[in-house]
Amino acid sequence: MPENFQRLVFICSGNICRSPLAEVYARSLGKQAASCGLNCGDGFPADPRAIQFARAHGLTLDRHRTVNVRNFEFRDTDFIVVMEPSHISSFRGKVDRNFPVLLAGSYCRTPIPYIHDPFNCCDEFFTRCEGKVMEAVRGICG
Repeated sequence: MPENFQRLVFICSGNICRSPLAEVYARSLGKQAASCGLNCGDGFPADPRAIQFARAHGLTLDRHRTVNVRNFEFRDTDFIVVMEPSHISSFRGKVDRNFPVLLAGSYCRTPIPYIHDPFNCCDEFFTRCEGKVMEAVRGICG
């Protein structure tokens, strides 16, 4: 990561499961962090399962509201963290600025290209995906 970054901006598809958890976890580790979504409306709460998962880990998503990437206020010193390879090109197509971008899963103990979207999945898969989000954030912030 560049030395001059000041804030991690976590991006996923809907900004209701993966990126909001990454944001609050990074903040709990002392980092400046924010999140937004590539394919979401503005002002919606986090997924109830993400809220429950966060609470089980001493975090809160109670005040989280979705923000679409096109309405997000980026800073020159932001470092972008996406959850899937396709998010890179989607982000670049929607934001007309050249930010450094990395795949969150590349910072897991065993690097992975995808941290899958658990939105329409069973609770077990949801928990596994959110666990990978936390593992990646630990790797990034460590």
